[in-house]
Amino acid sequence: MNDNFFQVVVDQPLYSREQIQHFIAAHANEEAAEELVALLQEREKIGNTMISEHVILPHLESPKIKQSHILLIRLAKAVDLDEETPEVQLIVTILMKSNEHQTMKQRIAQFTRRLADDEFLAALLNSESEEQIHQLLEEETK
Repeated sequence: MNDNFFQVVVDQPLYSREQIQHFIAAHANEEAAEELVALLQEREKIGNTMISEHVILPHLESPKIKQSHILLIRLAKAVDLDEETPEVQLIVTILMKSNEHQTMKQRIAQFTRRLADDEFLAALLNSESEEQIHQLLEEETK
């Protein structure tokens, strides 16, 4: 099932929280990138997005998002975002349009439950290619 629900970028050269936020926002909607960066920044003020060692889970819900999906970004080099968020290597981003259909919300919820599995996260971190990551993701949705 290749419906662009999962989009994967590997070896991405991002070295700061700001670069990561701008990359995510531009991916979601280039024309509304600054507004989406502001939303990401507001979300991070609420609490740390680290869900596991080396993994963060930023998420956005906005009418400015063109298509709801999961964006996985594996960094070229681990990045220390701050004292509470060291050595980030994998960014699992949930991008959801406002007023999304219930079926899409359920699909996103189903995927997020898999993020509680340390073996699944380790497999995502250690996959050698974008294709291997896609295979892991597709297996999880069957």
